[in-house]
Amino acid sequence: MPINVLSLPYPVTFVVRYPERWPELFQPSETSIPEPNSLHGRIKSYEECWIILTYLYLKQKHLNVSISDQFTPGEICVVSSMDLGIKDRTFNSFVVGCRSDGFQPPLCDITVVQNKVCLDSETDIFIPHWPQPGLIPRLKERGSTIENIVFKGDEINLYESFRSPEFKRELEKLGVTLRINGKLENQPVMWHDYSTDDLVLAVRDLTEKDALLKPASKLVNAWIAGVPALLGPEPAFGEQRQSDLDYIEVTTPQAVLEAVKLLKSQPELYEKMVANGHKRAEDFTTEKMIQRWYEFLAGPVADGYKRWSKRTQVSRIAEFSLRSIQHKIAGRKAAYDRHHGYRPISGRHT
Repeated sequence: MPINVLSLPYPVTFVVRYPERWPELFQPSETSIPEPNSLHGRIKSYEECWIILTYLYLKQKHLNVSISDQFTPGEICVVSSMDLGIKDRTFNSFVVGCRSDGFQPPLCDITVVQNKVCLDSETDIFIPHWPQPGLIPRLKERGSTIENIVFKGDEINLYESFRSPEFKRELEKLGVTLRINGKLENQPVMWHDYSTDDLVLAVRDLTEKDALLKPASKLVNAWIAGVPALLGPEPAFGEQRQSDLDYIEVTTPQAVLEAVKLLKSQPELYEKMVANGHKRAEDFTTEKMIQRWYEFLAGPVADGYKRWSKRTQVSRIAEFSLRSIQHKIAGRKAAYDRHHGYRPISGRHT
């Protein structure tokens, strides 16, 4: 049965901690829901990627979801766990946390993780990132042309040797220009437009433990856009890899230059990677993500909420107190691991 003729077993509230960014969603007489694809320039933060988009997609299907800047007592509340703290005193709500790149949040009753490596307990559920809203695919008439290689993200996150003048000059000798689609002050992000992108590049010098938290979004969006990807050795990318056509792994500028030469000399390989990407993208369509969210909220979340509802207020407060201590410890450990450890790209220990 289609989702838009079904309801969730229990109402679900999506909690927004920064409502001032989305005043149109909090109008007293809501008459229409914004089309997510029209919001591509505004989707930047963890909350926007996980809470705003999920709410809008499910609301479009007429499911019984609502949005609030407060936790609703006695009900299911979905929040970005990066924006959840002990001071929120959430023991009166059944909390579903979207972990994003953050630490395992003990304050949450169920956690959505964006990488299967992060499935640490039976209350963790893997759901991939939403596809980039409003994504504009690469123009078909570009064929196997390779002129533009792009990094979509904050420039600081692309490892420094891939931003160096020397690397850019070597690319230019091959007839290729490096583009960086980052965040510019007071301007919308351009992460959605792949129309003239010929290769996607993403190499970050993360600590090994920090890399475990990252999603495969740059790969999935490249598949959807029809653009072959040159990616660093992050676990989320490797987790999705089924063949050599999925992406080319690179760790040095020289490896990128060699990949560019290879694809320029073998246009048929480039075209095979594009076709393979379109095939792989079929598992990550918006409709399939909506279905995953519906099954998650109607299944594990509803079951967990039913059990939680039978507990006493005293037991909820006692558990919250224990979780608060665990939450502090987990946050401190994650902050340390983000900055300390071995970094495979540079080979440094920090």
